[in-house]
Amino acid sequence: MEGHHFICYSTIDGSDAAQRLYAELKSGQPAFSAWLDKHHIRPGRDWDEQVVEAIRSCASLLFLMSTDSVEPQSVCKQEWSRALQYKKPIIPLLLEPEVEMPFRLGSRQYLDFSGDFEGAVKQLRQHFQWLSSPQGVLQALQERLADAQRDLRRATDERIGQRIQDEIDELTRQIQEQERLIRDPQGAAQRVAENIQRGLERERRPADKPQRKTSRKFINPPPAIAPSYFPNRFIETGLVVDFLRDPAKRLMTVVGRGGVGKTAMVCRILKSLEQGELPDDHGSLSLAGIVYLSSSGTRRVNFSNLFADLLKLLPEATRRPLESLAKDPRAAAADKLAALLHQLPEEQFVVLLDNFEDLIDPQTHNIGDDELDEALRALLTLPHHGVKVLLTTRVAPRDLALLEPARQSRIDLDQGLESPYAENILQAMDVDGKLGLKTAPPALLAEARQRTLGFPRALEALFAILSADRHTSLEEVLQQADRTLPENVVEVLVGEAFNRLDATVQRIMQALAIYAQPVHPTAVDYLLQPFLPGIDSAPILNRLVSMHFVRKETGCYFLHPVDRSYALQSIPPGQEADRQVSDRTPFSQFALLHRGAEYFRQARKPREDWKTIEDLRPQLAEFELRCNGGDYACAAEVLLEIDFSYLMIWGDYQQTARMHERLQDKLADLWLQQNSYGNLGTAYYWMGRYPESIASYEKALKAARSAADSWGESAWLGSLANCYGELGETPRALEYYRQALELAQQLGDPRIEAPHINNIGYYLVDIGQNAQARDHHRQALEISRETNDPIGESIHIANLGIRTHDLGQTEQGIQYCETGLAMAQKAGYRYSESVSLTYLGDIFLDQGEYAKALEYYQEALKISAEISNIQFRDLAEWGLSLTHLCLGHLNEASRFVAEAISHEVPRTNYADFALQGLIYLRQNAQSQAQDSFSRAIAEAERLLELNPQNSRALDFTALALCGLGLLQAKSALLAEATQAFKGARSICRDSGPIRRMQRLLEEMAPCAPEGWL
Repeated sequence: MEGHHFICYSTIDGSDAAQRLYAELKSGQPAFSAWLDKHHIRPGRDWDEQVVEAIRSCASLLFLMSTDSVEPQSVCKQEWSRALQYKKPIIPLLLEPEVEMPFRLGSRQYLDFSGDFEGAVKQLRQHFQWLSSPQGVLQALQERLADAQRDLRRATDERIGQRIQDEIDELTRQIQEQERLIRDPQGAAQRVAENIQRGLERERRPADKPQRKTSRKFINPPPAIAPSYFPNRFIETGLVVDFLRDPAKRLMTVVGRGGVGKTAMVCRILKSLEQGELPDDHGSLSLAGIVYLSSSGTRRVNFSNLFADLLKLLPEATRRPLESLAKDPRAAAADKLAALLHQLPEEQFVVLLDNFEDLIDPQTHNIGDDELDEALRALLTLPHHGVKVLLTTRVAPRDLALLEPARQSRIDLDQGLESPYAENILQAMDVDGKLGLKTAPPALLAEARQRTLGFPRALEALFAILSADRHTSLEEVLQQADRTLPENVVEVLVGEAFNRLDATVQRIMQALAIYAQPVHPTAVDYLLQPFLPGIDSAPILNRLVSMHFVRKETGCYFLHPVDRSYALQSIPPGQEADRQVSDRTPFSQFALLHRGAEYFRQARKPREDWKTIEDLRPQLAEFELRCNGGDYACAAEVLLEIDFSYLMIWGDYQQTARMHERLQDKLADLWLQQNSYGNLGTAYYWMGRYPESIASYEKALKAARSAADSWGESAWLGSLANCYGELGETPRALEYYRQALELAQQLGDPRIEAPHINNIGYYLVDIGQNAQARDHHRQALEISRETNDPIGESIHIANLGIRTHDLGQTEQGIQYCETGLAMAQKAGYRYSESVSLTYLGDIFLDQGEYAKALEYYQEALKISAEISNIQFRDLAEWGLSLTHLCLGHLNEASRFVAEAISHEVPRTNYADFALQGLIYLRQNAQSQAQDSFSRAIAEAERLLELNPQNSRALDFTALALCGLGLLQAKSALLAEATQAFKGARSICRDSGPIRRMQRLLEEMAPCAPEGWL
């Protein structure tokens, strides 16, 4: 058996036997852990507390029966009575032949230690091992049943008799299940396996389950439903009502220790508001919607969930563009929220962020989630809006409290409930009066309130103790606390309640603690199957809900944070080796976290059903458990399966980055190292965080070289080239691409050879070499065709199309781009589809076919927004802006160019600002135009320092100089512009770029004097 064995003896006549037994158990084979006061009591700590803790955590109590130890007044009776309360096996050891067993232990068979001591110890060792067997478990249940039946015969109080009968009924059910297991272990195991398999099927196919109907106004279930008996915290409720009614207030923080009733109080108010009424006769208040998020619930507190759930309050048509914005990796959380708040109607909305302490850094007391911190700051500082946030937490976020204090309120729930509300809770929970609370004397209830400090969770724990232990009355619980319970009364009573449960129920609680999120009974059964072969947790979980041990939400079960913490700490940490599958899996945190992760591995949906992040919830849960268990290699494998092809394609770069950041410096395997570093770099790249991306790619490159992995080395060199290319360092980018290409050619791997050749062509355009670029795209296309790579073929042929157009062969360019578009659509490759559409927009804009250009650009923008491709979103918005400018739609042109600028793409910023300056010029907004032209020149000069051959940067420098010359009436600036144009033409004289600059100058001409341009 796991755990120590408590040796209970009389110091008068059992000390020698206790010492000898302790030594034998510790030193013999097999050795067992034993607890003896002479060896384990620590000086300076309360003796009784240490003894009680030892009994509470023991595997069994060994009662050494001597003349003195069986006396009614012996301290031993207190010890074995406490063991009965904690449902611990009691093993009587007979030291003297004539001694009689105490009446309450009469159903137990003793081991005879009065003769052959060593032989008896050998029997005891065998008995320890037998206790863990199904037969041993059955005997323990039968002994408890016999105790209960004996007590029932002697019960004189009907209420107590009913409590005993309830326990008899439950024990009878458990015994029947255990006997069934013993009679047919294979059949029982098969039934459990089939139940688990059916549950896993439901997890994999959630669409088959009945959907819970919810109002569009009330998003997610509340994290708690305040029961009808929950007391009226009149003062605190009034303060929340004042906050909700005050248009100047935006954030209220409800701070208090675990179990003080923060969540219940707030949920009581919000549940009442779902009907449009405030509680406690505070009148009516209409809300347009409520969003519930909880760090311990099914819908966690983070910015993505906050934004997505607020979106659900909007009409479908208004929601779509904001859904695209949500995926924009470079848009700040504050900007996203500002756009959303702007669309919300002029009504009041409330957001509850429950158990917020999980997001607060314990060192700084600040919010650890940067996006969420930025969003909450935006809620406080943005212009008027109707969203109010209620935040419940054990620890208040420090810096946030200093921001806009006039817009914040705070409630500190330091004190528990006053009389009579605490007493009312105890009486109301005792619905049928079996626990004696409903009819308890007022003085006794008042003492309970004082001892619990009136904390609601402590009162619930007190109720749970009485529910779990029929031997105990309220008077006895309070007598055992012979002095006022400590400040951590909630934790103490929660622990005491937990330890009154039998071993099976404790393990179900521990399973919920391991998962640390709401789960179905199937998950609990799977986790405990090796330890409880006939497990069926569903009825036990429902009983635990009624006993106030467990919470339930939409068919899933979870623990209050205080209970979760205690239950988790009660599981031995174990060793990393515990993860290994063996005939006897140890009951340890390492083993359970591993098995919990395996449950979610099996709960995955089929790959063809991976359409949204909701479909990847099992993988995300598995990743969390792998990390919690220190199994970072397996966590990395889970993440690498979903990050590049799913999360990043869907635009979830922030989450991808956060998950990879947890793995940094924790992976020994070089392949996992390089791919985790590399994919973190890719997430940073798409978020525009190029310096961080370069640092990650360099680490990936180093790992690849250490592993002599030329394929990886080539890939990460190409990725580094992408970063430098986007930063405008074209020569450096081309050098990295050529190194990457050389390695790919040495490997003879066309899968990476073709993309490198294509990208070299892409960046040759930056140095005015369109013809060479076209040749590279054609070469990449040929390789993709030879290797039957339709995805690569689609992107290479699109690039070939735009380069062919730039060289003056427009009809052929259109054919290439349309072919690339068709191939991308057939392959379902959205990136290439966006590229082809953008290039077709460019071509038709150059041809003056504006209607077609708008059509292609709009479709390209839609797709690039959906996949969060910022580079091509920027190009599509730039094209839309210029097209509208050519059509005379100045407001639309201004809107699209502002969107393009908001993405801050370093490689094209100068073109965005130059076009914006031109639009301002046409709108006669001279100050704004001058500012935009100046910024365009500054951005272009930055790139020209990195790449003097950047002909496009020279062209737009010239355009901006023309604009400034017009605004300032300085012909010298026109001379500078002329030189810049000549410089660009000395690098590139292809018709496409020239035609585009001519069109821009034509749009500037209406603002210039005759002959000026």
